[in-house]
Formats: sequence, C-alpha cells, structure tokens
Amino acid sequence: MRGRAIFIVSCFLFSLFVPFSPIMGTVQAQGTKVCCEATEVDLYLIGDTNLQLTPFDDLLSETSSSASFETAVTSSEQIGKWMLDSAWPGTVPDSTWTVEMDYTVSNAGGANLNVSATVVIGGSTFTGFLGIDQSFVAQGSGSITIDIPVDEIQVSGTSEISVSINTRNIVFSVPASGAKVEFFWGSEEHKSAITAELPIVDLSLDEPIVEGDLVYFAVRIESPFGMEALVFSNSINLEVNGVLQTEDPTEVLEGEAILVIWTWTDAKGGQESVNVTVTYEIQDGLTLTGASDFGIETFDGTGEGGSFYPLNEPLRTNGKGSPLDVSITMELDSEDGGLRLAQTTILTIDGEMAFWIRWGLDHLGDETIPLSPVLKNFDGGDVSDEQRGSRLIESAEISEFENAMDSYYISFFRLGLGLESEDLVGDLSEAQSYAITLDLMGEERVRNAPLKLRIDSLTPITSGVNYRILDSGFMVSQPSPIWSVYDLFLTVKTSSMTSFSQIDVLDGDDIEINHMRFPWGESATVKATGLTQLDKFAVDSQPTTSVIHAPFGLTIAMTLILAGGLWMAFRMVRNRAKYPLMIEMILVPVVFLLHFFAFEPLYILASSVSIVFIWWATAIISPRTGIDDENTQPQVLLTNFPTIACPQCKTSNPVTSDLRPIRIQCTGCQRIIKIVS
Repeated sequence: MRGRAIFIVSCFLFSLFVPFSPIMGTVQAQGTKVCCEATEVDLYLIGDTNLQLTPFDDLLSETSSSASFETAVTSSEQIGKWMLDSAWPGTVPDSTWTVEMDYTVSNAGGANLNVSATVVIGGSTFTGFLGIDQSFVAQGSGSITIDIPVDEIQVSGTSEISVSINTRNIVFSVPASGAKVEFFWGSEEHKSAITAELPIVDLSLDEPIVEGDLVYFAVRIESPFGMEALVFSNSINLEVNGVLQTEDPTEVLEGEAILVIWTWTDAKGGQESVNVTVTYEIQDGLTLTGASDFGIETFDGTGEGGSFYPLNEPLRTNGKGSPLDVSITMELDSEDGGLRLAQTTILTIDGEMAFWIRWGLDHLGDETIPLSPVLKNFDGGDVSDEQRGSRLIESAEISEFENAMDSYYISFFRLGLGLESEDLVGDLSEAQSYAITLDLMGEERVRNAPLKLRIDSLTPITSGVNYRILDSGFMVSQPSPIWSVYDLFLTVKTSSMTSFSQIDVLDGDDIEINHMRFPWGESATVKATGLTQLDKFAVDSQPTTSVIHAPFGLTIAMTLILAGGLWMAFRMVRNRAKYPLMIEMILVPVVFLLHFFAFEPLYILASSVSIVFIWWATAIISPRTGIDDENTQPQVLLTNFPTIACPQCKTSNPVTSDLRPIRIQCTGCQRIIKIVS
C-alpha cells in the first residue's frame, strides 16, 4: 500500500509539472474538425499572364487585366483560363456555378456575343453558355453571367480545378472605326469571379492545453491557400463560453496547417466543461463557424503565465501586421571644422513581431528545431542549454544578440524586421561608433509584450552637401505586411554654430513639420501617425557650418544690420518728426519672427536690409520741426504783440521782439521774413 501511495503521489506531481515541461509541446494534440464541407464562395479571376482563382479580394490589383476583340469572331477564341493552385479533398455537391465577367463595348452600337465557360474538376468537365437574353450587349459597360451545372464529384488534393472562358462568336452592330469589345478582371473596379460550391477549408479545434490556471485553445486552419488563408482573410475570432477573446493570439505554422492559439485566463479551477466557438471570415459575406465542448481541469496558479509558448518558430505576422513606433533624435555639432551627427533611433515593437523576437532570443543557437534563416544565423555563444528554451530571456541571450548585431544588423533588419537599415539609421559603416541595444521594458518572459530596439551612432558628415535625414523606403513593401501601421516622431537639434539650413519633407502631405531657430541653435520636429508601407515621403536637409546659416551668426548679422540702420535713421530725423519712424519700428519683431520660424538666412538678411531702406526713406520725407541755427535766441510768445503778413502766403505772424533788424519764420510756408524797421 505504501508503494502504491508513493506511486500515486508521484503521478500527481508529474501531472502538475508536465504542462510546464518542454516535452509537452512534442505531443500532437488531437483535434476536432468543426467546419466545413462544401462552401459557396466567390473565386476571383486574377492575374495577367499567370491566371489564378482566389477567394481573397486583397489580392485584387489596382489595374485591371483584359482581353479585347476588335474584329468579328467566327470561331472559338479563349479569353482566359484560371486555375486553383490545388484543390481541397472532399465532395463537390450537385450545384450550379456562376461566372460573372465585366465587359465594355466601344465604337459600335452593340455586339452579339456567343460566350461559353468550362469548369474542369479532376477528370470531369462541365460547360455553360451565355443565355439568349444576354446575347446582345449595347455600347458601354456591363457584365455577363454564365451558369454552369456541376454534378457531384469527389476531389483530392491533386485534382485540377479550373475555369476557362471562350468566345465562340462576336458580331458588331453598326460598327465604326475601332469597334471593340473588351473583357476585364482582376481589380477592385472589375471583380470578375466565379461563384462555386466546393470544399475550401477545414477548421479544427485542438484539445486544450492546460498550464496551471491558464488554458490554451488552438484553431487549426487547413486549406489549399497556405499562409494566404491567414494573411488575406478578413478575420478569425474565438469565443469561450460566449465571451470573445480580445487578446492577440499566437500564430504558428505546423506543416501545411496554421495554428492560431489564444490564452484563456477565466478558468474557475478544477474540472469544468467549456464551449469553444471559432468564427472565420474568408471574404465579405462568407463567414465559417464551428464549435465544440471540451472538458478541462485547471490548477492553482498566478494567472501570469503569459502567452502560449510554441516549440516551433512563431509567425512574424498574422497578415494584418504589428504596430511600430519610430522615434529618432538627431543632434548636429561641429568638430575640427566639419560636422558630426549624433543619432539615436528607438524602435518600439509590439504584437506578433515582439513575440517572435522574444521567442528567437530564447532559441539563439538552437540546433534541435528548424529555424528560419534569419534566426539560424545567430551563434549561441555563451548561452547554455539550460538557458535556451527556458521561457525567460537571460542576460547572456541579450548580450549575445547585441554582440551579433555589430555585424549582422543589415540582414536582421532586412530579412527579420522587413526594414532597410540604411534608410532608417544611415550607413553605419561610415559612423565613428555605433551600438545596438535591446530593452525588454521590464518583461523578461517570452510573451506577447512590447520591446525596444535602440540604435545609437556618431557619424561625420560633409558641410554644404545634401543629406537625407529619413526615407520612407526603410519600410520594405511586402504582400503580407509585417507592420500594420507605424508612428513617426523625429527630433532634430543643432549647436549655435551649425545648421541644417532647410528641412524639407518631400511628398509627405500627412507629415507635420515644425522648424524653429534660436540664437543658441535650431530645433525641428517631424511627426506623423498611422503611416503604412504605401506612404512615400523623404526628409531632406543641407547641414552646414556657414556663419551666415549658423543660428548665432545669423542673429548677430541681423541685429547689426537693424541696429545700424535704425541709428542712422534717427540721426536723419534729428530735426524732423519722429513718429512715422517710431510706427515703423514694428517691422523689427517681424524680422525676428522670420528668424524664429527658420526662414532662409538670405531671405532674413534681405528683409533686414529692406527694412533699413524703408526707415531711411521715411526719415528723408518726414516733416521738419524747427530751424537748425545755433544763434537763434529762445523767444517767449505773447498774444499782445503786433503781427505781420507773409508776403508769400499772407499768413499772419506775430512779431515777438522790438529788435531791428529781425528775422522770423513764417508759420505757414516756413519762409524767412526780414523786418528792418
């Protein structure tokens, strides 16, 4: 009995620790197929030379493909033949498939069409013809519809599925020169497609995996479309007991199947039964659902186990991409007569990409499992077998990663992150020094949590030469985007004796730029949010050590011009009215505002000189206020003195002294009147 008790206790303890053991993931979970048999789906006609069928409208291009006929057709000619890369095993039921194709008739009153469509499924062929009611199409655009009756047939993974469309006869009505009928497909404007009923995807729910009080539910997607089934589908969601799971799942490629795994944290503890429902939307109007009940048993835990930890390398993208935040700080300074640019770039990575990097750090140098080339090229270095695959990222793994980045950063950025390092951080081979460091932001576990990748560099640059601060080409365009959207925040600063001259944003309508200049240096910010790989822009500048462009030198030059010009203007109005000049003093802050908002130095200097000339012109035309005569005696004006009329303007002027001879100035015309007696 004692031995049996020890055995039972041992088994119980083993059952507690098995979920946390790495060997757990090597056991293939038994799945329950929840969907689907044959499904009615729109298969879009795409391609120009390589014609294919696809259920994903994201693969439609911006421009249409077409086939045109400019003369009457009297024998069968093929418009095109579209193939499904591979069929999915199952039963194609007895149904009617429908082809809909867009057309345009030009330079003719219309056209009589005789068009057929042929569907090949395995070794069976089915044909349909354009109805008599559609045989005549008028000038302009429209669409034709052909119904094809299809019998029930079994298909395997090697069965051919294709549709070919042929014109058997075309006759133009009232044709003019250049009469033509053209058929279109493959774009958002022309969504020509065949509506078919056939097996297209299998959805399975794997047996849940329990780790303490956490439960992992996995949906297995199997289809002839491979990764496209995840990348280009509209959505996939999971509900547990009717509650939608909102946290990002983990995606893993297992053979030809895709596993999408959610972490459930609401278990009550002990044994319970849960209902799991999966909803998978392939295209608008086509949503597949399936559900199953599972019995689970959870144990005490902290509830902080994190995300599911796959033994195979997780996918970098779920097809929608991960969010990215790009923060760049640049400081320009002078050094030995040249320029030196200190740059710090911080990439804040979240979503699937953050989980992939964390998982990859925990498997540096792992030779026991297949890894993608970008991870396989990392050397394990000082990372021990105990640290590798431990679900924690140790300091040795971070150190090994940072050391490898000294020489491997270009490949890691391009192949791993989908970024061009030179367009983002510059050519580091020309830098005096650089360092790439990793910040786990306080989370050392392998879980779906953000992290930061920091790149610091110090690079000498040439004065007076165009310099590209940033190019949107750093975001490599990919059919399956690694990044969904990214936010950009760029800060630029200079010293008092250096300048970026102008900072121009090319083709960036949604880019916000603020450029300011102070006597002690320039400051600029470039901000944008919600950018995608389709957004194209560039940020250019022309760094220089020119004294005129330098903030301090420009401030001194501008101040000297204005101060000198103003001093001379006040000298010129010494005996004239000064109020017009005082009013024009408002032009001084205008020039300083031009300086503050970083207008071109030559424009600022030209504005300063122009203002000085305005002041001088005003001083010249200002009215006089008195006579510049050192011998003139101050006079006391009395109201009871006699007056004398000016012989020129007849203005009456008071005679304030009895001295003779005396000269007085006419108050009307300023003429000097001499009184002898």
